[in-house]
Amino acid sequence: MLGEWAIFGIFAGAAATLQLSFSFIFLRKFDKNADGEIQVDEVPSFMKITQDMDVNMEKPGYAELSILNLWRCFVEAMLHSFCYGCLTVFSLNYMIDFIMLKDRRYAYLVACLMIHMTCMFMCKFATNGIHVSTSHVIHFFYYGFGYIPLVFFSRRPEREYMVVIAALFLLAIYIVGRYISMPSYPGIQQVCRLYEYQLSDISVDDNHGGVWKLKSTPSVRFWDGEDTSPDEESWKVYPKEISELPSYRQFAKWAFTCPVYEIMNTHISSSFTIGVLSGTVTSLLVGHSGLFNAGVVSNESLGFSVLIAALVVLVIQGNGLYGRVENEMHSRTLGKFRPKTVAFSVAIMGAAAVVIHLEPISDDHPVITYWVGFGVLAVNLLLTFVLSVWAKLRH
Repeated sequence: MLGEWAIFGIFAGAAATLQLSFSFIFLRKFDKNADGEIQVDEVPSFMKITQDMDVNMEKPGYAELSILNLWRCFVEAMLHSFCYGCLTVFSLNYMIDFIMLKDRRYAYLVACLMIHMTCMFMCKFATNGIHVSTSHVIHFFYYGFGYIPLVFFSRRPEREYMVVIAALFLLAIYIVGRYISMPSYPGIQQVCRLYEYQLSDISVDDNHGGVWKLKSTPSVRFWDGEDTSPDEESWKVYPKEISELPSYRQFAKWAFTCPVYEIMNTHISSSFTIGVLSGTVTSLLVGHSGLFNAGVVSNESLGFSVLIAALVVLVIQGNGLYGRVENEMHSRTLGKFRPKTVAFSVAIMGAAAVVIHLEPISDDHPVITYWVGFGVLAVNLLLTFVLSVWAKLRH
């Protein structure tokens, strides 16, 4: 019988061969002029769709274009990825007796692959604009956060550190593959319009005397499938493309164009993640403190987890993590969709979903905790996957 290391070696060899082989194939597809660099005109899909769309910052519709703050994008993208990892792992835990998950020697490898495939779905449908706009380095963290929920996976190998090795290995070959298939990838300023928050002499309601102004326009545009670098006369009303992004210390005052449904997708999934994290900490404290003689997985810990998650998300939504100006801009962007109510509801579901997964699921666990976790997981799967595909196909 093959041991854990032998099975991992076979897996690693097959995964690396396939990933790197496809990377060279995709290089020929993406690098159309074979100059060894990915030019802006070689990643035109997102630009073609959004370049001529008006940017609406006052309660835009679901399929319209608005702006997303750079700091919020970075943080919520990581929480978004973590959410997708949680949905994958939680689903696998409910199917733990499925034939492909019975053996501890390779069950974790199946989980790693499923998370990787989920992240690919995430980039293709849920947040394709963010995916196209961000660098390879950001993608390293983006996908990396998706693997963190493996701590909840209940059928880990005897050598538990192999889960970490497998996740880091898949992450490494994915990033190497991106550098091979998309060398010298364009920066966000070459792909998207950028806005900066600036103080104004004229007071603007709810903006604290400031406005979000267009500061950078991509220098390459598309008409009828052909790229064109505009001349000064035809583009004098637009600001030129900036040569490089401002310091990360200024990111709170910068934003880029993004479809509203993507902003909403990350809003939903990041709220779920906040609920998961709050629920995890609360349940562990309740279980290990001996409060009410309740266990980590219990109806009592479920109730406290939901309560604490609700309080945490209310504080975050009320005060914002990125400053009052950005928080108000984000609230207006999602104004048609009750963002605070959505965040509150989804965070509660995240807290309720995680409790049953803090220990391997067994018949000894409370029935209420089990079915509540299962029910809210099903709802969130619909919210994240089905809603993402529907919105993307409409756009």
